[in-house]
Amino acid sequence: MPTTAGKNVLYRAVLPFLAPRIPAPAVKACDGHPIASESALESLLRKHHISGGAFCLHAGNEEARAFSAAVHTDMIPDSGTFFRVASITKMATALLAVTLMDRGLLDPDADAAGFLPDGAFVSELRDVKIRHLLAHNSGLSDPPNLESLLESGRPYREAVSGRRVSEPGTAFRYSNLGFGLLGCVFESVLDLPLEEAFQRIVFRPLGMNATLSAYTLDETKIMPVIRMLPYREDAALRITKLGRLPLVSPDPAVHYGYSAGSMYTDLPSLLALLSCIRDDGRPLLSGGFGSFMRTRTNDYGKASPTLSYGHGLLMIRDPSVSRSVLFGHQGFAYGCVDGAFWEDDTGNILLSLNGGCSEARTGRLGLANRDLCRWAFSEEMAGWK
Repeated sequence: MPTTAGKNVLYRAVLPFLAPRIPAPAVKACDGHPIASESALESLLRKHHISGGAFCLHAGNEEARAFSAAVHTDMIPDSGTFFRVASITKMATALLAVTLMDRGLLDPDADAAGFLPDGAFVSELRDVKIRHLLAHNSGLSDPPNLESLLESGRPYREAVSGRRVSEPGTAFRYSNLGFGLLGCVFESVLDLPLEEAFQRIVFRPLGMNATLSAYTLDETKIMPVIRMLPYREDAALRITKLGRLPLVSPDPAVHYGYSAGSMYTDLPSLLALLSCIRDDGRPLLSGGFGSFMRTRTNDYGKASPTLSYGHGLLMIRDPSVSRSVLFGHQGFAYGCVDGAFWEDDTGNILLSLNGGCSEARTGRLGLANRDLCRWAFSEEMAGWK
């Protein structure tokens, strides 16, 4: 993944030559509202090497869906295909947190340490509030071996040890570890396994086909993910090692690896989730927390001047993409570059899921997400009646 400006330049330079080409026609199936600029979508799929994609455009009562070819599998996705949506999971996590706040079960200003085993003795958690974890300003940075710690079941204390880099609330630092700790908080508050907590409070009430623990899924229904660069045909991944572990009993000491990016879901379910958040949490919320996720807490700064963050929600302010603010989230993992966004002034929605994509970025925003949003909001849906 091109994580620095220099690597990003190099990645973009060699991508057209070394990444596999998407076969024409790239769009294999469409249904719903006709897509007027299908040729423009085709061009974007080839430009960004988007493999095995599922797309949804939703405006008012109209909805269009498109499904694209894959270079690494014979599978052509449809509305029932599961995708591991990476950091888009953070929206579901934030919605669960806000629902608990709405029910009086969780205070955004509560100390996170109070919900974690031996949290009072972990100095890195001093003064870290629930709202800090949701806003990525907890002062915690991700350890380089976070994935191996999770897979081996090591306690959260090892992951946070020495990872306090700033005082809570003072600096924005995107932290999967911080969002993962929210899962431990949920298990402590509800005394439920994390999977059951998500099912009872978010997934089932919204009618979602979704899970954090993919061991129960039919693997033939999951789109495998692969990197476009470097591309290795035999390296496709359907379920991560962590995703194969059952979440059948609560363990707040070790379940900090799921709520940051482990959700598997399909296109209609993701639409239900994003629509709920767009609509101030209806039908889940009844109190005064409807706009909490959209509350602007941090700017990304010079690296990404168009990006801000709320509580589990990314904000894009870029007139070249949309005349309005875009809310939602993107997800990078193992080669996918997913996106789920709505346009504030129209409420129009774009969902983009795939099994592999160019990971090139402009700042911290995926170039594929930027260009697909520009096409969907400023071109395609702008012409719908």
